[in-house]
Amino acid sequence: MKSLRLNKRVQKGFTLIELMIVVAIVGILAAIALPAYNNYMVKSKLTEATTLLDSDRSALAEAYANNGSGSFPTNSPISTSTPLNTKYIAAVAYNPSGSKVSVILTLGSTGNSSIDGKMLGMFGVGQTDGTVAWQCGTATAGALSAAAQTAMYPFLPAACQN
Repeated sequence: MKSLRLNKRVQKGFTLIELMIVVAIVGILAAIALPAYNNYMVKSKLTEATTLLDSDRSALAEAYANNGSGSFPTNSPISTSTPLNTKYIAAVAYNPSGSKVSVILTLGSTGNSSIDGKMLGMFGVGQTDGTVAWQCGTATAGALSAAAQTAMYPFLPAACQN
């Protein structure tokens, strides 16, 4: 009976291998979560730009419908000065050309080199019935149609990946 009691020990705490396994699991989870979190943060910063483009789209569609000449007004119906309440938009450009128009935003201060200094735009083509067909996409300065800058695609909404 005494030999049975001597062999039986009460375990106190964790063994070194158990602690190493836990540390390895936490490290793997962190390695997966950190890049996903960084992408999420950049996407949330681009929400500011897409929201501004949506509001500009409404103003431009109304201006086109009310213009009556089948073209966009040469004087901008939207504010082209950088809005005071935006943090990630460095510049706004309005480019009308007859029945075509573009609003191009220069992005900045996002902390991501794939986005900073790049351009995102909303491109419109006026229709004969007074409506405007819109396309969102990456842009180059003064462009009237989307330009595929694929480095920005992982951060843009699907509708803007043109």
